[in-house]
Amino acid sequence: MNKAEIFYFSGSGNSLAVARDIAGEIDAKLTEVTSVADRENINCDAGIVGFVFPIYDFKHPSLIEKTVKKFKNLDTKYIFAVCTFGIDPSNAMKIFDKLIKSCEGELAGGFTVRMPHNGIGSGLFSKKQHELMFNNWKIKLRSVKDYILKREKGRLETSNMPVNIVFSGILFRMIPIVLKLITVVLMKGWESLTLTCNEKCDGCGICEKICPVNNIQMIDNRPSWLTDKCMGCFSCFHWCPREAVKTGKINMNMKNYHHPDVRISDILDQRMAQRKVGSL
Repeated sequence: MNKAEIFYFSGSGNSLAVARDIAGEIDAKLTEVTSVADRENINCDAGIVGFVFPIYDFKHPSLIEKTVKKFKNLDTKYIFAVCTFGIDPSNAMKIFDKLIKSCEGELAGGFTVRMPHNGIGSGLFSKKQHELMFNNWKIKLRSVKDYILKREKGRLETSNMPVNIVFSGILFRMIPIVLKLITVVLMKGWESLTLTCNEKCDGCGICEKICPVNNIQMIDNRPSWLTDKCMGCFSCFHWCPREAVKTGKINMNMKNYHHPDVRISDILDQRMAQRKVGSL
């Protein structure tokens, strides 16, 4: 029961980089949640179980919740979680704590890690700011490792979102983008923000492969977004090698980004390998 396993979800590679760092420190197995989320049950023999994920709308992604609910023995585990965020984590760890409790588990520790923002307005952040975030995480990694290995309990990191956003200056820098977004939606509806591709697309199909919920299908050598299953992870946007995927017809100052230490093969190879193991 001293084994450790980390279940992670990552769109741009931020959460994978964090999960990989922790796994290296505590000798944990890494499992990508898309490879197990569709199983009827998840039976994990590790005594230490971690969940690492980005937050969307200040909470865990639906894919993480779907995965957690498949566990049948969380009450026997030492559980920790780490959320990566670009703007503010708010009460994401408290929300995740409620999910774990609803599945009869106990969240021993919940940590927040700032990583480069990759959604609307991500172009407002510089590479120098990104490097500072990476360095801060390397420092924090030591305390996270010690906390887990000592089996400590009771730490759930939160933030005062209104205060942090105002004093960081992010709010004022985001106002023009948000106003543009609201105006377009009011005039043209939400469909104006639908993901599309432009003339740069060469039909490579990477967007179809990287989509965690299989919401993209290549039709006539062009990607087609099929349903409303989209999680808003923007994996298709960030991993397109030709930067051909666009968020509608307006400029929301989104910059193509993925973690510098993560390659697309890091995500796809592990996902496919674990799915093959699960099908045996």
